[in-house]
Amino acid sequence: MKKKQKIPIFVVAGILVITGIAIATVIKDEKQEKESPLDIKEDNGVTSPSFDYTGGAQIIPGQYLETKYNEITGDYRPLYENMTEEQIKNFFDELPTFPKDFFNIAQLIYEGKVTDYARIGLQYYMQPEFYPAWFGLVDQTYSHNNPKYWTPEGYGCYPTIKEASVPKGKSITVNTYFRTAFATEAYQGIILKPVFPDKAVDLKGSKIFDQPENAENYLSAKITNEDNAIYESFKDQLMYDNVDENEWFAILKPTYQRILNEDDTITEEGFPSDWVRILELQIDIAPDTPSGFYVVAIDVEIPCFDINQEFYYSQEHEYYGGLYRPAGSIHKTSTPHFQVILKVI
Repeated sequence: MKKKQKIPIFVVAGILVITGIAIATVIKDEKQEKESPLDIKEDNGVTSPSFDYTGGAQIIPGQYLETKYNEITGDYRPLYENMTEEQIKNFFDELPTFPKDFFNIAQLIYEGKVTDYARIGLQYYMQPEFYPAWFGLVDQTYSHNNPKYWTPEGYGCYPTIKEASVPKGKSITVNTYFRTAFATEAYQGIILKPVFPDKAVDLKGSKIFDQPENAENYLSAKITNEDNAIYESFKDQLMYDNVDENEWFAILKPTYQRILNEDDTITEEGFPSDWVRILELQIDIAPDTPSGFYVVAIDVEIPCFDINQEFYYSQEHEYYGGLYRPAGSIHKTSTPHFQVILKVI
């Protein structure tokens, strides 16, 4: 079946916005429930967390399902009874083969037994089943997606908080999974930057501790991921560039689309092969840093006009057209997308 072009098919009765780790947040009994596994063990895995990071939020537990061979997908992906065979193929076709030991490996993350996420292969973290919120959202966002709503924005980190210890004069690299939210239907241009907030907060936004005075005189941080390749090809031609050398510019691809075909039928498409990235944050600690707890966070900045214009109108690269939008332009969360609670010793 030939396709005309990628255009959103919807009746705008409302716009759904899913940002930050709110991609996994649901309201239950008037309490926030989060999917974050709260990776708060130190790298050696022998210490307990220094603070209560939940703030009373209910944590969505990771799922552990018995794996069975799925004849539709040819691997061990769970069989979704409310999806058609065509949906199952279209939603997951670009993802890696679903491993038989998937839930065993995912459990290591849920239980905090593995904190270096770069050790986990993409055949695990690229699967939507890796993220606990998926099982509570799959029916309403994929099996029965409401065409009256369009979700143009959605992204977040998993987990949202990590705790680590580091000696003075040393450096540490902390990683987290950064992903497009489920059922997001636009290409999102986004700038992520390291910041030193005035306080560390729990999942509900309540203060845990105040940032030590003059923290930026002792700590420096940068995101070491490479910028989006298309952006790299034209960034030196821009009159104005608001992406600092310590920041990261990326394009987040849609995780759900309705495609209008030449015969006027509609095909649903799902996850691209790179909808999740491992975000690397390098933190350097000066030798004269006072001992104590510090917080380094990741914040979002809206790309400047020149960057957005390139992605709105450029025909030289992959065409985004009306499906591109600058992320962060609709909504921002009340808590950082990612926090590193750093114990300097």
